[in-house]
Amino acid sequence: MKCNFYEYHDCLKRFLIFIEDSPTISNFIQENNVEEFNIEQIINEKTFNQKFRLPIKKSEEIAFIFQLFNYISENKLDIRIIAIGYSSSKRYQDKVAEFNNMVARPLVDHISTYLTEVKIDLGYDKKSGTHFTFNRDFKGQFNHAQDQGQISAHQTYNETNVEGLKELAEKFIEELQKNDDIPEEKKEETVEFLEAAVQEVESDKPKKAIVKTAMEKVRGINELATAGKNLFTLGGQLIDSLAGMVG
Repeated sequence: MKCNFYEYHDCLKRFLIFIEDSPTISNFIQENNVEEFNIEQIINEKTFNQKFRLPIKKSEEIAFIFQLFNYISENKLDIRIIAIGYSSSKRYQDKVAEFNNMVARPLVDHISTYLTEVKIDLGYDKKSGTHFTFNRDFKGQFNHAQDQGQISAHQTYNETNVEGLKELAEKFIEELQKNDDIPEEKKEETVEFLEAAVQEVESDKPKKAIVKTAMEKVRGINELATAGKNLFTLGGQLIDSLAGMVG
């Protein structure tokens, strides 16, 4: 948001890579990136003193800004020309700053709002003053006493559980790839999120939002009439296993 205009392309590229490498955010963007805009024509028809007219609908606004940034990045457009109508100041930095405020910020705000909703859905909005530190070799159960001394038991899963999940995920993916009735795009998306979820489960602090998204993708496959008995059975076992890992 505050990068210098001569570093803009590097900053923009980092932002787009960040979105691409974050499954939760990337999935949110793609779910809204449905409307196609002719960005080249829109830019060519824009005069120097004009601003871009952002769509009113939330999903269309997300799609427009995301497509605009990708077009600017891919074509290495001069951000000074793009932002020239956004401020009466003679300084290019002021023009770019106002462009970011009026165009980039809405997309950032939509992402932030979505992540906040995910945190609330997963219960991350509950405040706690208690912190725990474990080394990588810790296994078993620890007890957490909070509020009125009520104890909550938390189970950490050992390598056997993780290996079982990985084996189950491999069987599911193998069965999924055999199914010619399920669209390739849906297969690839499910496999991508499932692999990301397995990696998260292997980490010290798995991101529940990623695991939850993977579960939704597997559940979506199971809901297809063409899924088949074996795939349906493996999918159900996989969802239960993932839920247990972050439960």
